[in-house]
Amino acid sequence: MADEDIDTHNIYVDKNGRFVCIRVNPKLYRKDVIMRAADDLLHREKPELDAIIDGDPETEILAKFIPRGGKTSEEELLKIAHRFNSLLVASCGKG
Repeated sequence: MADEDIDTHNIYVDKNGRFVCIRVNPKLYRKDVIMRAADDLLHREKPELDAIIDGDPETEILAKFIPRGGKTSEEELLKIAHRFNSLLVASCGKG
């Protein structure tokens, strides 16, 4: 597999600062792990964050996080995405 075939850009930050969306490969992370990571993030950020989990469980899951305070900086949205990605990895070890 060539380096250009590896997709490491799974984060999309809305240009208007309204949300961040993370693409998750369900072949790497089971649905229950994705939901657990989203739940853990919501509990850490409460009550400041809403979440939408959607997509095709066979090809790609989309985790969208929406700050309740309105427009948010790109830096803060990226922090939310990175925390979610870290929680995904941590949740894998929980069984």
